[in-house]
Amino acid sequence: MKYTNELIAFIEVARLGSFAEAARSLNLPTTTISRKIQLLETELDVRLFNRTTRSLSLSEVGERLLPRARSVIDTVSELKEEATFHKANPVGTLNISAPATIFYLLSPLFSEFLTKFPSINLEFDSSSRTKDLTAERADFALRLGPLNDSSLIALPLSRLDYALVACKQLVDSFPATKKPTDFLKWPCIINHNDGLILPWRFTFEGEHIDLDMKHTLMCDDMFISVQMALQGAGIAYLPRGLVHQDIDQGRLLNLHRNWIPSGRDLYLVYTDKQHLSSKSKEFIRFIKNKRRDIGALLRGHSE
Repeated sequence: MKYTNELIAFIEVARLGSFAEAARSLNLPTTTISRKIQLLETELDVRLFNRTTRSLSLSEVGERLLPRARSVIDTVSELKEEATFHKANPVGTLNISAPATIFYLLSPLFSEFLTKFPSINLEFDSSSRTKDLTAERADFALRLGPLNDSSLIALPLSRLDYALVACKQLVDSFPATKKPTDFLKWPCIINHNDGLILPWRFTFEGEHIDLDMKHTLMCDDMFISVQMALQGAGIAYLPRGLVHQDIDQGRLLNLHRNWIPSGRDLYLVYTDKQHLSSKSKEFIRFIKNKRRDIGALLRGHSE
């Protein structure tokens, strides 16, 4: 920090009563000590020492400032010790931003992380809004691609695949579908993210087709969409990991799997790669080692 070394030189000269002795104590040339004292006197616009050819003593102002200088150096030393401790030890709080669905699907991993690192606390922000990590002081975010902010460090984790689902009663009430556009006649549950409605994407006869569905229900919470699909309110296009149990137990039908293309990539994003704390490094290392588990959780452990 600025003028820390000058203050240390001031304290040593005052303690030993000699520029030469202070230089030996700090293992510096006497000229360097003299220059640091002059710089400090210039910056403060005061004389710190009374100098003669035979003696050196603190000036009145120097005597008043010496306790303050010691306090400053003690504080700086404590700050450095605290910073060094936190850099070397995984302690403190990590703020993580992600859609609620991702937190839900990956909750077993977060629980495992907390068990492994009991001195680290996690704070979740499940807003669907894309946060400015720097402005809002978030340490990490889990985001679905494609990513727009090229300034962020992005660690690819796995794919989030989707399923087109409906309850059996609803399926039985409509003619068999031959192509994706047939679903335009069905009641649909649409999800939106901050007002952005993503089209339903299909792969049909070698082509990608994006359909803007007319909705019976629009919702910003996928958990509610699952419940409404179970009640027969409409067909829904949802993350597979969110509905795999309902599919496995027959409550929802997984329609036309061969029409649903590969999903979206999930990334761990963060801003600072150079000055990461120990807690952040441990979190990144943990997530990297759990990529296979992340993929399984996003798929719902079912193929």
